[in-house]
Amino acid sequence: MTLDRAYRFAGAAVRARYLAQRPGTHRALERLRASDVAVYTGTYDHVQELLRALGVPFTLDPSALDAKVVFVNCASQYDARFLGRLAAHVRAGARLVTSDWALSRVLQIHFPGTVAAGAARSGDEVVAVEPSAQSLWADVVVPGTDPQWWLEGSSEPLRVLDVERVRVEARSHELLAKYGEPAVAVSFPWGDGDVFHVVSHFRVKRTRHHGRRHGEPGVAFLREGLRLPEPAIAELFARFGVAPDALDFATLQSTATSVELCARLAAGD
Repeated sequence: MTLDRAYRFAGAAVRARYLAQRPGTHRALERLRASDVAVYTGTYDHVQELLRALGVPFTLDPSALDAKVVFVNCASQYDARFLGRLAAHVRAGARLVTSDWALSRVLQIHFPGTVAAGAARSGDEVVAVEPSAQSLWADVVVPGTDPQWWLEGSSEPLRVLDVERVRVEARSHELLAKYGEPAVAVSFPWGDGDVFHVVSHFRVKRTRHHGRRHGEPGVAFLREGLRLPEPAIAELFARFGVAPDALDFATLQSTATSVELCARLAAGD
């Protein structure tokens, strides 16, 4: 199965999980209109593909900055006029979600004193992640099998400047050992709104088999990570016309984790 199709499968699986286990999140996603969610295209990340996999409506690159949730993809440069309005929009109550190079080009400049890019840059690699107990993706963690997070070459490790305000949502001992900064995802309030940032990209390009379980069939993650009942699992595989071993544990865990995160952020959780 291609990674694009794996994301569509993960999106359907996450929606099935919400219908049964998080009806409030499911209703929030169903109520969303395209005007509620803005996605600004970037050079490298493509969070809009995950939102499409979830069936979440959004507006791409709107000129008016009035959406409740604003996703800003990793890019080499951003429109200065847009950035000048962004912090005020968040302060007024919006949610801002950013990835990778938006750290040094957006957050470090327009949300000063909160976070900054570390001195080093990553390689093209996959690291194990330990979400905090109250993080948005803690629901889908399988004990003993850490989620995997792909780092694009030259991703920016994140340094927390305000330890009282900034909450570390997920850490990686591998990031700490290699680059001196452990944070993989952080969040912080800004006026009446909030900001959520991930190191590297929401859309992964590859995974790895860090442990024995990562090579197992992905159906194990549907049972233990998403906790789907057997009828729902069978319906998913039938809908996509694939066998239960078409996806391995690592691929489904990585795609479902990033899709879960996007869904919760869009829903306002």
